[in-house]
Amino acid sequence: MRTKMDASTYKIPGDNVITLSDELAREIKSRFQKDRDNRFKLFLLSYGIRQKYLDPFTNEYPKEFHDWYDASGVRELFGKLGNFTKYASAGEVVEFVATKTRKPAEELAKLPVSLRALYEVSLILKLDEDVFKTCLRFTPTRKTLDAPKHEWRTKGTDPLIHPDVSSLELASWRKRWESPEQKKEEDKYRRTVKLLTVTVSEDIFSFDASGKTGVVDLEQVQGLLNQIEALFTKSNEKQFKLETQIDKISEKYVSAKEKADPANALKSPKKSRADDYK
Repeated sequence: MRTKMDASTYKIPGDNVITLSDELAREIKSRFQKDRDNRFKLFLLSYGIRQKYLDPFTNEYPKEFHDWYDASGVRELFGKLGNFTKYASAGEVVEFVATKTRKPAEELAKLPVSLRALYEVSLILKLDEDVFKTCLRFTPTRKTLDAPKHEWRTKGTDPLIHPDVSSLELASWRKRWESPEQKKEEDKYRRTVKLLTVTVSEDIFSFDASGKTGVVDLEQVQGLLNQIEALFTKSNEKQFKLETQIDKISEKYVSAKEKADPANALKSPKKSRADDYK
């Protein structure tokens, strides 16, 4: 069962407590740090449990674990087992940074606290440890999938992994990293005659301090794209070809959302590939 919470303790603090002061700043910083520390330790606890009980050969947990997971009440906290895996994956990232980087204190401070973002970071770590370490300092790109490390392009880039990075931004980068944009070759089926153009309202990039505004959101765009993609099959690939800008749109969407966030308003803007999309 979930722990009962004392609702009487959740009230807006008195006026003397919330008056702007150095003491108030220290209180906020302390609570942020405690929250970060608590979440990282919860992630590590989950990773430790997964390491101890997950069979590396079958990728299954024993009956003992499933019985405990259901009877102890932790399922109500983690949710489905797949969500517990995300907590454990986040813990793997924290453990790696804390024990296998040259300056763990500095690198730990770069990690996001968001579970979804840290899970995406864990997928980068699983790709390649060198890639992961590079992403703590730069946002690398490469021309080909097999490009050696000395050909990775990093100059003039900010770290991909930082406290405010979103899961969508990380997923978009990983997709480009695993499928580098190749120089377009001549289409063997000569599908070069434009048939139609689908455009979306500029409201896709509209945000204000309270959140998303406008008549369209990214989920609707992705939903329409999924319907269109379903029309393109093996049977008609010689006649028709579909090209989309969804990756660049997604990245600019994230950038616009972050710029509108009041928490980021005073931060210096960072160069993003999303700025290249018009």
